[in-house]
Amino acid sequence: HLEPKDYDKKMKEKDTVIIDVRNHYEASIGRFQPPVNGAQYIDPMMRKSTEFPVWLDKPETKDMLRGKQVLMYCTGGVRCERASALLRTKMENEDDTKALGIKGVFQLQGGIDKYFRDFPEGGSWRGKNYTFDKRFSHAPPALEGMERVVKKKEKEGKEAPEKAGIEVMGKCEACHKPWDMFRGKRRCPTCGVPSLICKECYQLDKDKIKKLDRSVRCDLCVKEGIRSKHQVREKVGREMEAYETKLREIYGFQPTSKKSKPAQRMDAPRKKKSAPNPKKITKLFVKNLCAKEVDQLQLCELIPGITHIEWIMDRKTGNWYGSVFVEVATPEDASIAVGSLHKQKCHGRVLNVSYLEPDPKSIWPHPKLKI
Repeated sequence: HLEPKDYDKKMKEKDTVIIDVRNHYEASIGRFQPPVNGAQYIDPMMRKSTEFPVWLDKPETKDMLRGKQVLMYCTGGVRCERASALLRTKMENEDDTKALGIKGVFQLQGGIDKYFRDFPEGGSWRGKNYTFDKRFSHAPPALEGMERVVKKKEKEGKEAPEKAGIEVMGKCEACHKPWDMFRGKRRCPTCGVPSLICKECYQLDKDKIKKLDRSVRCDLCVKEGIRSKHQVREKVGREMEAYETKLREIYGFQPTSKKSKPAQRMDAPRKKKSAPNPKKITKLFVKNLCAKEVDQLQLCELIPGITHIEWIMDRKTGNWYGSVFVEVATPEDASIAVGSLHKQKCHGRVLNVSYLEPDPKSIWPHPKLKI
């Protein structure tokens, strides 16, 4: 553990990396900015801290840590306590991590909160620190004082002093103008992290002039091409399965966090029945699925022959609530789905599966919905 002043000095050293152990949306509005020729800043691009072990095990991460001393930090010190302990364990027990030649692992004592107390004017910090309370964020004390003066002058219609030292690091996800105030009213419709939306865009949405629709996503989802929460689940699931397979090989145990596949999968009825389908309809409406358990893979296992899926989202929250429109390959596939699944239980919920004649005025199935 390094006290803030020692940690600040360490950031100036070469062959050093500084890992931000917070979530990416936290880092988007403020972070440490080491001096030129000093430490290399690394954002693991996490949506939640449970993704850190997988990120730490990636080959590209190991390349960044090779031959370096590693600094870590978070808001109060708890998350980097766990992260640094994990890295030290890997350095002791895993050959590929031992071979990296890491020169030391250090963390900021007391986290960003204590750093702000020791460096009231900011030191090597830029922007604001995200907080999990009603403030949503705060800056170093001296800069916050300056910000209050600026706002008071602007409210009084007087000329405000120069905003020296106050940097806006984030951007509005809708209009992309500089912005650093989380307002707690909206979350990314695809991954669920807090949305960074400016006051003007909120007002345009409220006045129904410019809607904050599902295309307005967090910058991480935009960068990764994520357009649904099912893509997030599948990505995280694949990475976690590969990581836990490696753990079993090295440590010889079954991780306690691992859920057995049968518990995750959907159990279709043993007997397949066909329902009359005189109009040869291939579009189905499926209702009352379990939103917490069902993903694209499970849905395709439940209803063989699916070619297109439209996940129906709640208009207010932007989250999927358990209903879908699906297109299947043949009328026979549709007949079996309705006959076998309608009024059957899945994950403890009674399904409602019905034929749905496509609206001739709309395009169905839409090419973008193809799986």
